[in-house]
Amino acid sequence: MHDISLIQIVLCGIVILSAAFIKGMTGFGFALLAVPFLSLIFPMQVLVPAMSLFNLITSLVILFKLKEKIKAKLFIPMFIASLGGIPLGIYALEYMSSDNLRLLTGILVVLFSLRMLGKERLAKHFIKLPIVFAGFVSGILNSCISVGGPPLVIAMNRKGYSKNTFRGVFAWFSTFSSFFTTAAFIMNGMIESESVNLALFCLPILFFGSHLGSKFSGKIEPEKFRKMVIGINIVTGTFIVISALIHH
Repeated sequence: MHDISLIQIVLCGIVILSAAFIKGMTGFGFALLAVPFLSLIFPMQVLVPAMSLFNLITSLVILFKLKEKIKAKLFIPMFIASLGGIPLGIYALEYMSSDNLRLLTGILVVLFSLRMLGKERLAKHFIKLPIVFAGFVSGILNSCISVGGPPLVIAMNRKGYSKNTFRGVFAWFSTFSSFFTTAAFIMNGMIESESVNLALFCLPILFFGSHLGSKFSGKIEPEKFRKMVIGINIVTGTFIVISALIHH
């Protein structure tokens, strides 16, 4: 695997476990927590393809445990829209430097985290329209820096989805989106052995964290936990921005 120290390997495992647990419990937040930390250890060109595999696995775990049936019309439009954004994100990942990608990641993580801390007002004029634009933006961000969840979280919160509907829609979207993003990476020859090794190393941790999070989803108040995670993201994102600027 990537030439890192034992301490970094342990930290990597802890980050993946925590992120998988949070996604299993709330339905989102895996990349938002994992990417800022792991980008300090791995180049973005190695990390993003591995994250796509991670997201696919955690989303499948949630799908298998879903009790509520989710209408296809809630996630199909946003998924189709995301397909238009995936090529743009892959182009950016291929031609932008790792430092610039880390800088972009840090800025967007902080901005999205601050936005998600506030209460979302329910949409009035567009409440019946499918979520399309957020899906397109998510496709770009997923394939570029692996942080594609926040636009969808904001859009679904504005529609006032219930907790179970939220988790279900996000899981279905993430499954389809991660599958096609991973396929696009393979077709472009962008999944290196380091990405595969990272994914294989973290696979058991990923399954355990997702399973544990799903079991605790009804026992822990997710709102308080969500705000704590977002607070960590703001601090981490700020640190990434500063470190990326120093490297520049």
